[in-house]
Amino acid sequence: MNFRLLTSLAISLGMFLPGVSLGNPTQVYKGTAHDAFYGLCVSGSQQIAVGDAGLILESHDAGGSWAALKPFTENALLDVSCVGDVSLIVGQEGAIYRRTTETYLPVRSNTNERLLSVSEISGNGLGFAVGGFGTVLRTTDSGLSWEPLTLDWPKLTNDFFEPHLYDVDVSDAGIVTIVGEFEMVIQSANQGDTWETTHIGEASLFGLSLHANGVGFAVGQNGKVLKTANGGQTWKHIDSPGIGILLNVWTSGSGDVLVTGIRNMLQSTDSGAKWRQINKGDLSTGWYQGLSVIDGGSLAGGSVLLAGHGGSLIKLQLDKNKN
Repeated sequence: MNFRLLTSLAISLGMFLPGVSLGNPTQVYKGTAHDAFYGLCVSGSQQIAVGDAGLILESHDAGGSWAALKPFTENALLDVSCVGDVSLIVGQEGAIYRRTTETYLPVRSNTNERLLSVSEISGNGLGFAVGGFGTVLRTTDSGLSWEPLTLDWPKLTNDFFEPHLYDVDVSDAGIVTIVGEFEMVIQSANQGDTWETTHIGEASLFGLSLHANGVGFAVGQNGKVLKTANGGQTWKHIDSPGIGILLNVWTSGSGDVLVTGIRNMLQSTDSGAKWRQINKGDLSTGWYQGLSVIDGGSLAGGSVLLAGHGGSLIKLQLDKNKN
């Protein structure tokens, strides 16, 4: 998949929950028709959205208002993670930027491949970034330095291709899970030293969400939804009404699941046993690649932030005990 297709895929989204109504979308920021956001993260009161041509916005009031930062690059910024006082941004040409105070500083990545996803930094400083042609980078010092890893792709794929990798998750225990082309899920139980393939198929997987209790989902092409109940060691296909490209997913681990895609918005409140499609505002016609839940151990009483097409940031309030 080329870069233009990936960014066009970006993401529409669905919000849903048992006994909770989804409010109408409220647009909290609107850019130009040529703007686009690709990544979104939430850490406490801070929210960060990144996108095309070095676009970066920040909010400090749960996504109610946003301020643009002065661009420091013309390249597309494709993902962002923020936890504690460390924010990381990745993008085209192997770009990595790191911030702990007010200024983002470039960090040497040792690759020129585009980076499509960056994990949050764990408590011991471990983090990963992944991208084109099997690129896997590891940091053990909270993003100050990065090491390219060489994976045994012929063994992992039973072929000689190096798949594009689209999303990565690092657990508190240091278990690393990556999804990518050919429905591939690979996992490392030792912080990236060795890897094994836990699933492979045909449809590319673009989004991954793993909860600490072991429940997780991966989504991708052709409405593909995979579910795990053991932290990604095994996966099974879940039927859903999605028929197109699904690009992102979030789960509470206790039944609430949100899936986003191109003109696809899916909700499950029972861990994928049943689904419904949501059509509100432009959610069924546009795309939103960034997806974050605020106050979000579950969807009840929280809110959802979306970032996507036309430089649009959308907030949806979730009202408890309403149908």
